[in-house]
Amino acid sequence: MLVGIFSAVFGIAYAVMSWNLPNASIGNPMAPKYFPLGVGVLATILAILLIMQGLRKGPAKAGKKVPDKGYWVLIVGLIVCCLVYAFILEKVGFIISTIVFLLGMLFLVNGVKGWLSNIATALIYSVGVWYIFEKVFQLSLP
Repeated sequence: MLVGIFSAVFGIAYAVMSWNLPNASIGNPMAPKYFPLGVGVLATILAILLIMQGLRKGPAKAGKKVPDKGYWVLIVGLIVCCLVYAFILEKVGFIISTIVFLLGMLFLVNGVKGWLSNIATALIYSVGVWYIFEKVFQLSLP
């Protein structure tokens, strides 16, 4: 429920900020707003569904179960991956930094036993997103 509430607030704020983007001076004035608005609305809808799912399940039962220490390693590891990605993105470019980011996250989540799929996913995703933005949308990435 808490994640759903946080996500709903974030999605609404994102949609409002997207709506306040400046209009395009050439062509459709609303064009720069469509994609971010769609992301904000979709995030809000998914957050509401998450909240509804939490309401259906009811309150969590209080217990003395201590969370597994592996969760904290995963959380801290993912935060570190995000910080490294933000730090190296401008320095080494989109493709390399995204490959490094995804490899770090995938190896953290999947471990080394799925090394081939981790590497393939990181490479295909990074190059695929770069190709779509650079060649299809004609938008340059760092």
